[in-house]
Amino acid sequence: MEISIAKDFSPYPAGRTGQDGPNNGTRFRKEHLVPALKEAGRTGGIVTVDFDGVRSFGTSFLEEAFGGLVRLEGFEKREVQDLLELRAEKPVYRTYKRLALRYIKEALPEENHHAA
Repeated sequence: MEISIAKDFSPYPAGRTGQDGPNNGTRFRKEHLVPALKEAGRTGGIVTVDFDGVRSFGTSFLEEAFGGLVRLEGFEKREVQDLLELRAEKPVYRTYKRLALRYIKEALPEENHHAA
């Protein structure tokens, strides 16, 4: 399964929550990443997230969307690393890819926020 952030979500993803605007990290995580990762876990597939084509990224979007998988959704880091592939063909997007991977690696599950 492939998710193009620019085509399937928005070319202007920004912010953490709905208070930051409609194209926020929480919405991307809940509407795109979580369902795709759960499906990949059931079927043995991989979810590829394509960063190319996005006009700009905020670090808060990246942390909320990707770090939030571990912090808030109950995914284990290893599980996310096994199921998720981040693609950034153009050099300008590779920094964002590295940041998203770092946020996953550094995330710690928050108490009382474990998804069923």
